[in-house]
Amino acid sequence: MRDRIRPTQEHEASVLDMLKDSGVFATKQKGLMFAAALGYRRSGRALPPDDDERRYGEGIRIEYFERALDDGFIDALAVASSGTLEILADNRQEERVALFERYAAIGLEEMERTLVQVPMPPLDATLALLDELSTPENSSLDSLPGLAQLL
Repeated sequence: MRDRIRPTQEHEASVLDMLKDSGVFATKQKGLMFAAALGYRRSGRALPPDDDERRYGEGIRIEYFERALDDGFIDALAVASSGTLEILADNRQEERVALFERYAAIGLEEMERTLVQVPMPPLDATLALLDELSTPENSSLDSLPGLAQLL
């Protein structure tokens, strides 16, 4: 069994460290949680396997996720991604962690893109992403006649 959850090396320093150092997230672990949620929302599908072990850093011990009760989110993400409860079997823990890592990698790429493209402080850029995440995908006001006049 793996004992670490690993961010991609390229994003650990450029995104996670920067967001932690600027006070957006208290820990890298919390930044990874946000990145995985963002990655899932952005991709919205099952991910292909990532066999390139070289792209991942040393990682954060899983016990930090368990202590914060964030391992439940990792499991829920795996169930949502796979569409099956069988992924929760004890012998599939590595698969759940790998899915989380891949979603986090997608989220970290998006966070880096946002932080580079948008000339605003890291907290504001992260809040903009959070606002985007909390908006339902089908929330077009154009589909509600007369609403625009009320606003």
